[in-house]
Amino acid sequence: MKIAIVFSVVFIVGMIAYIVYLFNRDHRIQTHGRELQATIEDVTYISSNDNGTLNIRYRLAVHDGSLTRAVAGTETIAAFYASKMQKGQNVDIKYLDDRHILFIFDK
Repeated sequence: MKIAIVFSVVFIVGMIAYIVYLFNRDHRIQTHGRELQATIEDVTYISSNDNGTLNIRYRLAVHDGSLTRAVAGTETIAAFYASKMQKGQNVDIKYLDDRHILFIFDK
């Protein structure tokens, strides 16, 4: 019984810590990130969720002035924006570094 209680507490604390991490990450990107444009080189839909979101794996060509860099990662987006995430399309992003990117769909 004690093991179940300890496991439950650790699990709940871990979930809360992960949610705090996600909010902190998004806040850092919003406040310190630069708005850039990227071209979608590849996008793969991994799964969908019951709450109307899609998990995707992407590869982007990020245009920063005369420099273009390749960036890959995974993200969860609203299913409503799936049509804007097609190969060859340009998308606006908020770029902090290669691991911290937010897609900007509402402009």
